[in-house]
Amino acid sequence: MTRIRAVIFDVDGVLTTIDSIWRYIHVHLGTWEKAKKYAEMYKRGEITYKEWAELDVSLWRGTPRKKIEEIVATIPLREGAHDLVRELRRKGVKTGAISAGLDVITDRVASELGLDAAISNRLVYRDSKVTGEVEVLVGYGDKGRVFLELCDQLGVKPEEAAAVGDSEVDLHMFEEAGLPIAFNPKKPSVSRKALIVIKASTLKPLTRVLYYLT
Repeated sequence: MTRIRAVIFDVDGVLTTIDSIWRYIHVHLGTWEKAKKYAEMYKRGEITYKEWAELDVSLWRGTPRKKIEEIVATIPLREGAHDLVRELRRKGVKTGAISAGLDVITDRVASELGLDAAISNRLVYRDSKVTGEVEVLVGYGDKGRVFLELCDQLGVKPEEAAAVGDSEVDLHMFEEAGLPIAFNPKKPSVSRKALIVIKASTLKPLTRVLYYLT
């Protein structure tokens, strides 16, 4: 196997302990019941991912940026995340994150862990309040394309990069990566696409695996 020179992570469910930043914010703002209707519309194919994201964020229009940041600040990183990134950095391995979630958590995680690059969908603010708009940079089927772009940005070939994810949203990323790793996969289809499957409450097992492959 080619030596792994970069590791690119999903965020929700991998580097953090929450399944969805969208749902997490909705629950804290009391908008989850309305948001579930939009999710059902997307699953039925009635709206695109971009339209779904825009409808979701429209429910937060006028919310102070400080309030959003306070909510996001309560999200814990998964145990072992700091040690994992520290070990990869010590070995000269680049690190990145791709999320179909929101920059409010992805940017925070990237900053706290010292990741080399990160990309996700971006909330739009005006006068320090949510406008109800969102810049969709990572749609449901976009992770493969974004993975290739991030590899180029990090100066590595896709076959030299590991992708760590947990859901079907990560499957396109798995198809491009030299080493697809399923961490607590949510569905059998995710496990089947991975070369390595890890089921654990912390990232310590992943650290041990990557130690021998980087």
